[in-house]
Amino acid sequence: MDTNLRFSMLNRDLPGAKDQKAKEPIIAREIQYYKENFSKIETVDDLLNDYRLYTFVMKTMGLEDMSYAKGMVRQVLLEGTKVEDALANTLDDTRFKDLAEAFSFNEDGTIKGTFDWESENLDPKMVRMSNTPGENVEDVDRLCDYFQLKIQEGVIFTTQILADPALYEVVTVAFNVPQDIINGPKDERIAWFDENIDIEELKKPSEVKDTIAKYRDNVEARRAKNTEGIVEKYIQVSFEQDEGEQNEGVRLALNFQRTGGKITSAYEILGSPALYEVVRTVLGMPESMAGTDIDNQAAVINEKFDIKKFQDPEEVDKFVKKFVILYDAQTGAGATPTVELFAGNPVTGISESVLTAVNALKFGG
Repeated sequence: MDTNLRFSMLNRDLPGAKDQKAKEPIIAREIQYYKENFSKIETVDDLLNDYRLYTFVMKTMGLEDMSYAKGMVRQVLLEGTKVEDALANTLDDTRFKDLAEAFSFNEDGTIKGTFDWESENLDPKMVRMSNTPGENVEDVDRLCDYFQLKIQEGVIFTTQILADPALYEVVTVAFNVPQDIINGPKDERIAWFDENIDIEELKKPSEVKDTIAKYRDNVEARRAKNTEGIVEKYIQVSFEQDEGEQNEGVRLALNFQRTGGKITSAYEILGSPALYEVVRTVLGMPESMAGTDIDNQAAVINEKFDIKKFQDPEEVDKFVKKFVILYDAQTGAGATPTVELFAGNPVTGISESVLTAVNALKFGG
């Protein structure tokens, strides 16, 4: 079956096709293992040393082919993406940046979200009182105890909450403080707190109880959302890979259909082998360009196509439709059903009639 026909058939009920993939025994077992065990991960080495979890993560991020490079993966996960010269930010392959952003770890190797109870900005007395010696108290439980003990003892000003990491963690999660405020300048954070949170009200026993309940609910909701997001991506990638075993063009088209709307620069295209293959095919860039000066390739892409158009779903759809027709023509599928609709004879290559049909799919002006 040719690329265009198979791609069109799948899109008639894409959610249904992916749902069927999720129900396959092997896929279902790996998803279940991830759900049951990733929450137990405490350090980056825990992840790297668990073969099934590590394989699941690498496949989810489209990095199965790099699974052998554990040293580089470890560095990517530890450094993250916030620092400009972090490894993930310097690699041409954007999959590593996606990996670092999807699975966040601290510089000491602990998984992001692990609370630093050694911080000098915490109240030592409350740190002791919120802990039970000899027991492994989970951070969520300990943070709730710390908040309940501390908020009613001498907290008067917004700056006191901002200065205490434990109070700040509970309040920002409980009240769903916007991320741009959390990461923003101190004066903006103070202004947001002063406008949205009444400290005297917050200190009342009923409000303390309510804040703790909201904090727990939001922590659980965020964890569930993150887990489902990763699982959904794993199913999608598994689905695309299996289609690719039958027809690589279908895999490339499905991947572009899913990720094309997120493209913001030519360099992102050049950093992804899958995206590059689709764009190179549609824009008529010769294979000989691959591996040449990256700035020159970016300039060619920008000259041939306005990247901003990918923000329009209709433009992404048109781009993919051009690709699936051209892919079959360029790979010699001249006798396949779709190409036969355009070609006068089954000659390998791109006939004038095929090009005319493809060019009829006009991109927005």
